Amino acid sequence: SEMCIRDRSTWEAVVSTQSTWGVRMNRREEGVKVAVRCRPLFPRETEMERQVVVDVDNAAKTVILRNTLKPTEGPKSFTFDFAFGMEATQEQIYRDAAHDIVQGILDGRNGTIFAYGQTASGRSFTMEGRNEPELRGIIPRSFEHIFAEIEARPERQYAVRVSFFELYNDEFIDLLSKNKRQKLELREKPTGFFLKDLTSIVVRDAREMNDQLLLGMRNRNVAYTAMNANSGRSHCIFSILVEYKEQESDGSQSVRKGTLNMVNLAGGEKFSKTGAAGERVREAVNLNKSLKALVDVLSALADPKIKHIPFRSSKLTKFMQESLAGNTNVLMIANVSPVDWNHEETL
Repeated sequence: SEMCIRDRSTWEAVVSTQSTWGVRMNRREEGVKVAVRCRPLFPRETEMERQVVVDVDNAAKTVILRNTLKPTEGPKSFTFDFAFGMEATQEQIYRDAAHDIVQGILDGRNGTIFAYGQTASGRSFTMEGRNEPELRGIIPRSFEHIFAEIEARPERQYAVRVSFFELYNDEFIDLLSKNKRQKLELREKPTGFFLKDLTSIVVRDAREMNDQLLLGMRNRNVAYTAMNANSGRSHCIFSILVEYKEQESDGSQSVRKGTLNMVNLAGGEKFSKTGAAGERVREAVNLNKSLKALVDVLSALADPKIKHIPFRSSKLTKFMQESLAGNTNVLMIANVSPVDWNHEETL
């Protein structure tokens, strides 16, 4: 059998009713925005003469998808808060879509940025990028942004801490623990859920923060699949806590904090494409279950008629409860393939 996140009506309800979602979440000033990024062609796709079926109009924020297998079927058009085509740079995506969310945590607001898409759609490139200045992704770019702002605000006393963990086979694993691959217990508190004994590292500059990112990435669960030689087998979350003290006009000191969660969601997979077998199948089943639970939560948040939000349906949605329904700015980046072979997953 094959498992894949293919509930189109549910997912389309999420991405096409953003204004409704904003109304649904009017208990807060913050909101949810959706971006789509179409990756460039891979060399092997060019060699195989695969057809490009995705067109992106950056200015109109529109994505047009054609089905070459059904030429009589007209193209489908979708409009989002942001739309980035194959030519979009890492800098452009950070500046247009991610900058304001990162800026907010420096003033005590929370933020969540997560990337979604099928295997080999460019999620990890969008979030992490490569170790070259112009190819850095959202996560490393946020490091320089945060510490540049801290240096520009000497009147505030800042403290910055980071954590890095993954959800692998429905178990949370600490990627920064000295006890390698330490499993974490998900516990409940009045405002949501937290991970007991999660490692939290104090960092003093962007370099130290990047060192923790690289350490955690080395400890991640990755594996070869037919679609990606280093396919992520887990959902990964890099979390930054920024706290600061500020002198008030009456002479007292106030303490504020903001948390930024940056989430790389492992891709929904069709086994026939990834060549999954054995342990890879078990991993994919767990990944797809948690993704489906997340889609259900997002769909419920988008529908003002739904009163119950199923946050408790998975460990992923339990942990992300505060990040999605709390005092948080949220950016979802859907990463898609431009070629005909992946038309179904892109839709």
